[in-house]
Amino acid sequence: MDGTLIIKKFSQLESQRKSLDSVLQDIDRYVVPYRGEFFNDMTSEHSVKWHRTRIYDSTALVACNLLASQMHGNLTSPVTKWFHLRFRDDELNRMPEAKKWLEDVGTRIWRTLQESDFNNTAAEMYKDICSFGTSILMEEPKGDLKWDGIDFTALPIMDSYFQITPEGRPYEVYRKLRYTRQELQSRFPDMPEDLMVDDAEKASVDTKIEVVFCVYDRLNNAPNKSVLKPEDRQIGYKYVLRNSGAELEEGGYYKFPAMVVRWDKVAGAKWGKSPAMDLLSDIKQLNELVVQTSEARAKALDPPYITTERGVIGDLDMEAGGITVVTDMDLLAPLIPASDFHQADLERERLQESIRNGFFNDKLEFKDSPQMTATEVNARMEKMLRMMSPTLGRLQTDFLDPLVEITYSILARQNQLPEMPEILEKGTELDVEYIGPMPRAQKAEVAMSVEAWMMSVANMAQMFPEMMDIIDADEVVRMMQDLRGVPASCAKSTKEVEQIRQQRAEQEAAAQETENIRQGGEAAEQAGKGAMALKEAGIEPEAIQ
Repeated sequence: MDGTLIIKKFSQLESQRKSLDSVLQDIDRYVVPYRGEFFNDMTSEHSVKWHRTRIYDSTALVACNLLASQMHGNLTSPVTKWFHLRFRDDELNRMPEAKKWLEDVGTRIWRTLQESDFNNTAAEMYKDICSFGTSILMEEPKGDLKWDGIDFTALPIMDSYFQITPEGRPYEVYRKLRYTRQELQSRFPDMPEDLMVDDAEKASVDTKIEVVFCVYDRLNNAPNKSVLKPEDRQIGYKYVLRNSGAELEEGGYYKFPAMVVRWDKVAGAKWGKSPAMDLLSDIKQLNELVVQTSEARAKALDPPYITTERGVIGDLDMEAGGITVVTDMDLLAPLIPASDFHQADLERERLQESIRNGFFNDKLEFKDSPQMTATEVNARMEKMLRMMSPTLGRLQTDFLDPLVEITYSILARQNQLPEMPEILEKGTELDVEYIGPMPRAQKAEVAMSVEAWMMSVANMAQMFPEMMDIIDADEVVRMMQDLRGVPASCAKSTKEVEQIRQQRAEQEAAAQETENIRQGGEAAEQAGKGAMALKEAGIEPEAIQ
């Protein structure tokens, strides 16, 4: 894809989103200020509006930040491992050697994410999807041939666009960048002289020159080699001058590095829908209500005055200790406005509560309840997190699955994973299971059903003991381990359990044999004593028989 086509596609995508940009501009204004200036080219420092006095109520800002932080902590916690890997073939999951390798791989992926800027970038991503509904995340290796970690970037939505397949996977991502002339020459030192900017742009030091960055699928069959030239890789990227379509730099990736994450999506649309979009009318109404109420309160505290023509001699002095001369004491009086703000306060509280509820704050925070038991706390937490299940499903598809897949691919290509054991074959399929608080809440209902079933069977077994034969105890325990998110290292493998049971059976058999010998010896001893007593009495044992 040449530079001219990239600029043409970018302009088309930019034009198609104009109707949505007006909504995003309002969200930027009232919910996440300074996240982006839509409809503003920002071609110089004078374009940035540093003073924003448009927000008069911070309910939406606080509620959005709370939702984003709760999503971050409950889904991709920075302090605990929030996923583990499993083989799709359950037989492999029971092999200690394969299981150990898989746990090592999962740990290395998680540590790689923690050592990068993932947590900071993920925080921006969560805030974007809670407000704008869509976020675009880039994951790239820092070094191409030498391992130096990975780097994440959350692209600003105001300057970014994308194309997706019918399955929802992105195959083209565009971003508009702005450089001064000096920055442009520093970033692209090999840029030909004929691509330099014209004299009009040279005149201003801080004038920004627009460059379009594009990541795209080359739609070719890349050679099956471990190391490829950038231009031979399946995924390509280019930097192109916006005004001319001239290409500044070309490179490539082995795997598509961008993730398009959405909170929710309307059928037929590719851009996401967010809680902020649903609440935008309430947010704007609350902001306007606070403005009007503040003006009314100011008038009540410092009311205007009325008088007749020539009733005041000179100017009206409103300073402390000021003196105003009037021709008649009854000709000057304050104009008292209506001062009942009860209805306005009720409406403000209603709108604030509606906004908090729309951002799920009522589900993510515990209500005041004295003397809550641990069981009640767990039940409330699970209920709160289950409310987020629909969003969690989309985040797994758009964000978590591609994140682990891309990280695994980068580590494997740069030989940062442990050597695969011989019992595994190349191409062995893996699944990712998420074990953070929010995914566990989805499984909690199944866990509670299993526990309730076990209790019912135990109660029935008091009358019908044969009912216990139905339960596969080993399978139930391992299922509960998975549903409750207990680490795999806490349970022994199937082979280890069989060995322990075999040893226990052998020990019990040996103990039983010893007991039989002991009882046989005691019986023989008693028989010998009986025969001796008969002989002493002059009776032959054979006579008794």
